[in-house]
Amino acid sequence: MTSDTTAYFYAFSSVLTFSTAAIGFTYFSQKVSPLWMNLLKCVVSFAVCLPIFFFLKGEFYWSWSLAWPFYVSGFIGLNVGDWLLLSAYKRMGSARTLVLFGFQPFLVGSFSYFFWNEQIYPIQLIAIFFFVICLFLFSYERFKASGRWEIAGLVFAFAGVFLDSVGVLLTRYAFQMNPEATGFDAQYLRTLAALLSFVIYVPFVKMGFIAGLRRLSVKERGVAVVASFFGTFLSLVLYMQAVKVGKLATVTSIVLTDPVMSTFAECIWLKIWPTRYLWLALLSFFVAMFFLFYPQIYY
Repeated sequence: MTSDTTAYFYAFSSVLTFSTAAIGFTYFSQKVSPLWMNLLKCVVSFAVCLPIFFFLKGEFYWSWSLAWPFYVSGFIGLNVGDWLLLSAYKRMGSARTLVLFGFQPFLVGSFSYFFWNEQIYPIQLIAIFFFVICLFLFSYERFKASGRWEIAGLVFAFAGVFLDSVGVLLTRYAFQMNPEATGFDAQYLRTLAALLSFVIYVPFVKMGFIAGLRRLSVKERGVAVVASFFGTFLSLVLYMQAVKVGKLATVTSIVLTDPVMSTFAECIWLKIWPTRYLWLALLSFFVAMFFLFYPQIYY
């Protein structure tokens, strides 16, 4: 398997785990608050990372001069960016919010091409085109259902996508500085930075972490923890590894499948049959996948 194919495997696995967890993120952001949900998922991810890091990677030492992009990426992406995205989840739902990730490949891919000379096969632009069609169909289906767009939710979502893109670029830069680092190393350091940076909010915002837990039943607490594990720890470890070994433009393009995956997950959760627009979006998605993998098969 080529490095690109391996990257796609990691990225798709990340999308599947995150899309499922996004339902829980939306539910608990609405029931408690986006900031509380963001704090919980960082706490769970760090709680999983810490023992693994010390028992399996305890000999690995990071200096600030080498690791600072991971730390800054954690603060920008996992903390501030995810808070904005969860705020959009609360207003619009996860599927509609994730539609706006269609802009990420263009942001990340353009930067990677001009600054890191990453090769982009012309035929893969067709894949991105069909991804955008997929997003348009999905967006149109949602617009027909609601009749309007949530302006504040869109602003939160765009800002979150932009900060997430900056975090991806910083993470890739950190991997170039530290070739021996793994996706797990990146997740540990990013989660550490995200968790510590919550201290900034203490004088200004009441997070109510314990109070939020008390508002949930025992079953709901378990679901929140499981969603945090899959959506923040496992999903992001896989994604960080994809960012390390794959081309950023195509790896981030795979994130465009999140809206479709999240929509199907929501349909199962809400017991609603998908619309014809959703089926057309899925068809467009498979066409995009063909052109995305075409260079690895024939070149």
